[in-house]
Amino acid sequence: MKKGMIVCSQALLALGLLTSFETGAPESTLTVEVQNIKETTGSLYVGLYKRCKGFPTGCEPIDRQTVAVKSNPTRLTFAVEPGEYAIALYHDVNKNGKMDKKAFGLPKEPYGFSNNYRPIMSAPSFDDCQVQVGKDGKIISIKLL
Repeated sequence: MKKGMIVCSQALLALGLLTSFETGAPESTLTVEVQNIKETTGSLYVGLYKRCKGFPTGCEPIDRQTVAVKSNPTRLTFAVEPGEYAIALYHDVNKNGKMDKKAFGLPKEPYGFSNNYRPIMSAPSFDDCQVQVGKDGKIISIKLL
């Protein structure tokens, strides 16, 4: 009987030690509400970025989602660790899987950035679009251009 109790106690102690370590799982969420959607067709292509040189085209997103557009607004959520992030997205209205462009590389399809940054002559920097996500999560709104 004593031996069984010792084994049980050791097993519970080991389980307690295992669960006390960080698992690396995201602790928070970043919810993005995309507004100003004029056509409820196609998909939103959304990239989530950590600080990187050349944002948004010179680096890869750390996560991405493709969401069918069925309503205005459309919401999506990323599981993240608390920290600094930026979002870049576009609405692929014609469903061809790419961002169509006009002359001089200007976007032909609706697009947007976190903080509702409005580029004038060049792409934004990470700092222009940076949002801080805490342990309680964050909800941001992006209006398509």
